[in-house]
Amino acid sequence: MNLLFKLDQKVEGFATAKEAKDFFKNELPLRDNYFYNVNTISKIETEDIIYFSLIGNIVAKAVFAGEIIENKNRDKFKIGHKVKNVEIVNSNKKIDFNIINGRAINYLDNDTKINEIKRVLNTTIDIYPDEVDESFSEGNRSRVYINKYERDPKARKACLEHFGYSCQICKFDFWYTYGDIGKGSIHVHHITPLSEMGKEYKIKPREDLIPVCPNCHLILHKLNAPTIEELKERFR
Repeated sequence: MNLLFKLDQKVEGFATAKEAKDFFKNELPLRDNYFYNVNTISKIETEDIIYFSLIGNIVAKAVFAGEIIENKNRDKFKIGHKVKNVEIVNSNKKIDFNIINGRAINYLDNDTKINEIKRVLNTTIDIYPDEVDESFSEGNRSRVYINKYERDPKARKACLEHFGYSCQICKFDFWYTYGDIGKGSIHVHHITPLSEMGKEYKIKPREDLIPVCPNCHLILHKLNAPTIEELKERFR
């Protein structure tokens, strides 16, 4: 079950939306992606989504990785919840707490609450040409084209709902960097080239697709390109 976690402005690092977003983008990875809280969370399962809000705005979302630890050497925030696929959220819409209770932890356990989160996020998905040509045109500008195979927008959507909109290699986030104009912007890379799958192959969004920025996408399609794991290693 997905949940909404309400951040407290009194906690250091969460006074403003920018501070909160910087925490999730820069500080949380240094903690091995453990978000510390006072209490455990009980109704959530691995791969469920945690939304983080501050002053009524959702500032980040992450996938629960299913690991909970207790660190007694910390301050009062001793319970660590492991998350992955952290994504910064830049919605200007406020949560209606008449619909969603203002408690610190709020389980999204009915359609009314779920629809309120959808309204606040108002996520739109643009259609992008996701294949990159390895060759270069005159002037050393790379060319991007749409693969001849028909693309399934449902598969793209399912991939992004699972992984989020940050590049899974370098972690670049269009929305975080460019604001609302970058919302929903990302390429989706076919790990196995469509030309090798055949027309009857049914795409599995979590196994076959991965969100990447245009820069990483270009490198993945170069001749003798590194694998995804090899390219990730360059950023570690």
